[in-house]
This record gives sequence, C-alpha cells and structure tokens, in this order.
Amino acid sequence: MTAVIRSLADSLRRFGDDRLEALLVARPDLASPLPKGIGPLAARAAGAGSARRALSALTLPELHLVEALAVLPDGASPRDLAAAVSSDPATVSPALERLETLAVVWGEDALHLIRPLREGLRSPAGLAPAQEDDPAPDQAQQIVDAAREKYGEVLDAPAWGPAEVQGNGRLAQQLREARIVQAGEDGTWQIPRSIHLALREGRVRRVHTARRPAPEGPPLGERIPGSRTAQAVDRAFEALRLLGTVRGFDEDPPGVLRRGGIPQRDLNRLAERAGTDLLTYATVLQTAWQAGLIGHDGQEWHPTQDWDAHRGRPAESRWAELALTWARGHHLAAVVGTPDASGTARPLLSDTTRRDGVRTRRGSLLRALRTSPGLSATEESLQASLAWAFPLVPASVIAEEVRAALREGEAVGLIDAGALTVLGGQLVLALDEDVMAADERLTEALRVSAPPPVTEVLVDADLTIVIPGWPAEQLMPLLDWAEVISRGGAITLRLSAASIRRALGVGGDAQVLLDLLAAHSSTPLPQALEYLVRDEQRRHGRVHVSRATTVLQAEAEVLDLLQAAPEAAALNLHRLAPTVAVTMSDPGFALQCARRAGLSPQAVGADGRAVDTELSHSLSGGPLAADLVTVDGPELRLPPAEVVARIREAEAGGGDLSVTDRLLDAIAQGTDLALGIVDGRGGVVVKQARPISLEGGRLRAREVGRDEEFTVLVHRVTLG
Repeated sequence: MTAVIRSLADSLRRFGDDRLEALLVARPDLASPLPKGIGPLAARAAGAGSARRALSALTLPELHLVEALAVLPDGASPRDLAAAVSSDPATVSPALERLETLAVVWGEDALHLIRPLREGLRSPAGLAPAQEDDPAPDQAQQIVDAAREKYGEVLDAPAWGPAEVQGNGRLAQQLREARIVQAGEDGTWQIPRSIHLALREGRVRRVHTARRPAPEGPPLGERIPGSRTAQAVDRAFEALRLLGTVRGFDEDPPGVLRRGGIPQRDLNRLAERAGTDLLTYATVLQTAWQAGLIGHDGQEWHPTQDWDAHRGRPAESRWAELALTWARGHHLAAVVGTPDASGTARPLLSDTTRRDGVRTRRGSLLRALRTSPGLSATEESLQASLAWAFPLVPASVIAEEVRAALREGEAVGLIDAGALTVLGGQLVLALDEDVMAADERLTEALRVSAPPPVTEVLVDADLTIVIPGWPAEQLMPLLDWAEVISRGGAITLRLSAASIRRALGVGGDAQVLLDLLAAHSSTPLPQALEYLVRDEQRRHGRVHVSRATTVLQAEAEVLDLLQAAPEAAALNLHRLAPTVAVTMSDPGFALQCARRAGLSPQAVGADGRAVDTELSHSLSGGPLAADLVTVDGPELRLPPAEVVARIREAEAGGGDLSVTDRLLDAIAQGTDLALGIVDGRGGVVVKQARPISLEGGRLRAREVGRDEEFTVLVHRVTLG
C-alpha cells in the first residue's frame, strides 16, 4: 500500500533523480544556496518569493489549474479540478504533472496548492476575493436561480466577466435588483465569489486550451527555387556590411547622451550614411553593443578591443556571433524612439531598451515558427501562440515583441515573410547548444548556403569597380577606398578623390590599393585611376594628426620636474612646447601621477575653467549593467545531477543542519519546534510553535494553542 503524501516534502521525496533535476533546472533559485536535504528544498519551494517566480513561468493551461486550485477547497480531487476548468482528467494530466514537478502542487487523490499561491491569488480567473460575509454556496445558488427565472439570458454576460460591475445602465440595475452584486466599502459594486461561481455553474474557467495554438497563415512559396535562401544570405552579409561601418566611429564618433545611449540625430545620420533603414541599422548596432564590440568613454562611442578580434575572423563566423547575440540578447531595437514610462523617447544602446524576459519569449517564438514550416505566419497567430506560453504578460507587450522579432530577425537574415529562413532554422537548433557548438553550427550553415566569394573585379575607365558577387575577404579593403554605388547580385564601387583621401587619412597605403586592383582586375588598370591615386598620395601627409587623451599646461620648469619624476614615468609625456605636454593616459590618472610627484594639479575644461575631477573616460564594451542574472533567475552554479546528489547526501544525514535548514525542514513537515527567541535584554524566551514561512530573514510562526501569528528575525532564534 502506497504511503499517503502528507506534505510537499513527502511529494519531493518520491521524485526520482531525473524529476528533481527537472525541478532545479526550471527553478534554479531553489539551489542557491544549496539546500541541506529534501525538507529545506520543499520549504524553499513553498516560499513566497520563489513561488511568484514559478508562477511567471507557467503556461496558460497550467495557470488555469493553479487558479482553479486557489478557488476550490484545499484537497480537491483531480476530477474536481478538471471539471472546474471545463475539461477532463486525461486532458489536464500533463499540465498537472508539470505543476507537481515544479513543486507548485502536491498530492495524488487530494491536491494541495502551496500556501503563497493559495493566499496570494486574490482574484483568480476574475473572481472577487473571498469574504466572510459572502453568501453560502446554497444561498448563492438560490439567488442565481431566482435571477435567471426573472432575467434569463441577461446573466450570461456577467458570468464570465470580471467581478467588478461599473456604470448605472439597465444591466447594472437588474443585477442590483437581483442581489447578484453587492456594494463594497469603497462604493464599487462587485459580484461575491460564491454568487459568481454559481453563475458559472461551479466552473472557474469556461474553456481549457491544453495545446499551444500553432502559427497560422498562407502557404509560403517562392517563384524562383532557392530565392529565399539567396535573400537570407544576402541579408546576413548586409548585416556584416552594416556592422563594418562601426570602423567609421574612429573618424566621426557619435555622441553619448547623459543617461546613456546614442542621440537620435546621430543614429539617423549614421543609418542614412550606411544606406539602410533605421530599424535595420539599429538592430545591427544594438547587437554589436550587446556583443561588446562597441562601447563609450562617457563622451563618444568607439569600437572596443573585442572589435579588433572580431574583425580578424572569417565572415561566416562573424555573422554567427551576430545572430547568436541577437537571439540571446535582452534588448529590443524596435522600441527605439518610443516613449518610456516618463514619456521620454528611448535611445538606442541604453538600458531603456532592455526588457526582462524578452530573451525567453523571443526563443519561444522562434521555436514556434520552426513547428510550422511552409507557412507565412501572421502576427495575430504568433501573438496567440506566445500569449499561451506567457499568459501573465500583457497583450500589448506580446504584440510589440512579436513585431520586433519579425522585423529584427529579418535584418539579420533569420526570418523572412513570417517564416524562418534556412539560417533561422539552424539558429533554433543552436539555442539549445553551448556557445562553441552553436557558433560552429551557424558558421557552417552560412558557409554552405552562401555562394563562393568572388576574387575578380572589373575596373572601368570611369573609375568604377564592379565586384560580380559577394567579395572574398581579400577584396574587402576596397570598400574602405571607394563609395558604394549599388548593391544586389553585384557590388558597384566608385573611386573618387574624396574617398581616396579619406582612406589615406585613416592609415591606408595607396600602393597596396594599386597592387590589390592589379592582382584581381580582369582588365588592365585605367591610367586615370593610377594618376588619381598618385596625386592624392602626394597631397597626403602635409598635416600630421595623432591621438592624445590629456593635455597638461604648466610653466616650463614645472613640466621639467614632472617629466623627470619617477612617479610620472607611466604617463609617457610628449612635449609639444615648453609649457604644453600631452599623454595618452586618462585625466584622472594624470592627476594622480602629478600629486604623487609632489605637485598640486587642477583639472580644467576646454575653456580653461576648473571642472570636476570625477570624470569617466574608460571605454566600456557592451551594456553598462552587469548581466549576471538570467530572465529565469540565477543560473545553476553546479550541474543538476551534482546538486541532486548533494541534496540526497544531506538527506541521508551526511551533514549537520543549520538553524535555518532545521526551520525550513519543520515548515516542510508541518511540525512543531521549541523556539528560543532572544529578547532585547539578552534573555531567551522559549515558545512551542509551528513555523509557517521563512522569507527575507524573517520567520513567521504560530504558537501552539493560540491563533495569533508572530514574526521574528531568524538571527534571534535558537533551537535546542
């Protein structure tokens, strides 16, 4: 005979290792710190904070079951639960099993919802909170039967609506006359829970949607076979081209807003210069920021050290990093320019575009698209599918994120016309892999799908260069020397005095350009091209420009002392004049060195006036906020199997329990303890009490023989 399950701890003790691992993966906060046994694990799972996090991870059918259990009497049977959601036990069984795995529900024939959810769900399924003066179920049924005889189908409208009734129309008056609604203390009218359940014939939900709605839409077709793949590859390489425009930040860097981000006027200017629309450019730029490829020093945006390493990798590998970063990012580029809570427009590359949970929902949407190949899914069907998986997320947020995912995914070559591309299909598979395997998968996907890069160019007498396809890596420097005239199946470039002058200004070598064209051109180079390049080369270099971070001005003898001081050797000062020196070090570091050398320096601005010395000049790559916590909570620090093994060992008596763990075990078991409570004078008052919950370092308990509860700080509790 199977033992009766008396508590959540008993339920967890029946779990196999696989099921315990599934619990810890779904609720990783339960393993931090590592619980010393099943009892503490159960008590932690029944804590208010952890329960709220578990609630946000439920799907629509699971949420409906939780709401029904919060309404039904404690210990309801699975059959009663299924009837409450207008379903049958077999249909609700998978959702109920997952709720038990998540340690939200325990029991077999008698089901119990953990206390925080039973007490915390004040208005489940639109029902009013239960009140002591609510009519009894029999009385409520009599009131509803009498009202139906008089008003008939009029009562069908409020039955499945919210409990609160507003207005003074005919329906509201009829509900008051029939005693269906009662006046609240704040003057509002609402349907008591018992009467509302009677209107619903004892059900909590009218419909139970057990399966996730599949994306819907017209069949996906292509007039030319392979055109969708070619278009996806073209967009992938276009994203890389746009990413390459970040190199121009060294020459013309965009500014930084006071609260972070890039000014909208700079973003518009950069997108126009890159020859693309604003959202596409914003998507690429924000993805580069999340990947740590660009950062700012408090005043200007520049490429980071990671950018240099990124540029040295093959094109396919660079795109793989871009695609993975977008899919696993926490930001939305599509909300740039929309007002935030304060009414201020959200700037790109700032924390205002971050949204908790968007990574999880984006991944869920991508997986839903993969289940419906061959369809051009509509936004409405995708919103319905995503709302089923995340029922607590507002509909407006779901709609916004679906639109953002479709448009941003298109910019990276992953989505086209409401369907995954061949690259997007591989991305969905890569989401469940580690970074190295995912990067390798996506790199290979683009390498296989893309046509071979071309290594030949056509140079015309009008100084245009045609690259008949996607340029090989050795031809990429041509983009720095010329202006792009057109793109498509081929890339047309034009050399001009301005473009050559610009390339020479950032360190380009004219002879390297001529050698590159001579080696890859299918025709001899026009003489006019050589003349143009040589002329600009002769003009180049009459003005020398170098970089300096900090300028120091002082009398000549003072700078002599500073330059000779050992404390200032790290500055590597370069004298421009007897009274002027420059250094590549930050102003703050220069001030410190000058003070160590025995001087009394003063920080000044460009106008020569004193300024605050607390200036931030350090380049930061990627988002400013440290991303240490995932949208699902803290990551498991140990493999799930090892965590389960340690819990099993502690449960078997492999370690001593602390006061906190013993309290958690008592909460899970529902047993009484002799609590020693230290008072303000250092004495100890012993109470026989039953611990109820442990949250935020505070223990809530009920003294045996009394109905009142008391709360005490855990560090004031002792156990014999």
